[in-house]
Amino acid sequence: MNKLTAALAAAILVAAMGAGVHAQEPVDDETCTMCHDDIGETFASTPHGLVRGDAPSCESCHGSGAAHVEEGDAALITIPRGATGARVCATCHSSIHSAFEAGDVHGRSEVNCETCHRMHQPATAHGALLVDDRQALCASCHPRQERTFSRPYGHRLGRAGLDCVTCHNPHGGPGERSVRVDRAGDTVCVTCHADLRGPYVFPHVVGQTGGCESCHQPHGSSNPYALKRSRVDQLCLECHSPLTGTTIGSQPPSIHDLRSQRYRECTVCPVSYTHLT
Repeated sequence: MNKLTAALAAAILVAAMGAGVHAQEPVDDETCTMCHDDIGETFASTPHGLVRGDAPSCESCHGSGAAHVEEGDAALITIPRGATGARVCATCHSSIHSAFEAGDVHGRSEVNCETCHRMHQPATAHGALLVDDRQALCASCHPRQERTFSRPYGHRLGRAGLDCVTCHNPHGGPGERSVRVDRAGDTVCVTCHADLRGPYVFPHVVGQTGGCESCHQPHGSSNPYALKRSRVDQLCLECHSPLTGTTIGSQPPSIHDLRSQRYRECTVCPVSYTHLT
């Protein structure tokens, strides 16, 4: 090998090594927006783009973009999706991801971050980077629950700012429906219905055999006070009856003749009223 050939080989080797080192260098966001200008225009106004200090870059979520920039191949960049994408989100949103990991119903149903959120969406769109209006988004998977709000008695969506996330935590929480609890550990119901918090001399079912939903349909009902039954005595007798082993006793006392209307109005009794209100 003559000196000229050796020099050329050395130059090629140095160039190749330099290219390899360059390929590992971070790609700045400005380089990305040269092709993805639509995302670049909106990203600055997203919650991610508005983070002060250590703001996330494109490579924070998509991994190294060097090979993608060099080749222009979409297969050479990471697109966070599904459970894998949720773990990418968890690098910053660890507390939210922990709720999903704990067995939240959304997590078990393969509902992940991008199901409800669009990370490049401006903050002015639907808030919290949601892909749609919050109520429409919930209703897309829970149409039966949405229909119950049209019943004459119960809650009204949109009134006083009430919506699904007022009572439910979409990222996970206690129970199958992720119903929120307050700082005292009480059901979210008493957050609005504070007069029913108690304590009572004779507590009713709350904390013993059930909760508010033992008697009420929270989304909406065809019965006054959003009760599960049209007659109060029929509702009470579901528990206050000796017919099955799962009830709370042989109530009412034998002196109560349920054929009489006066004994079928359970809530007007002064004794029962102390723990039913």
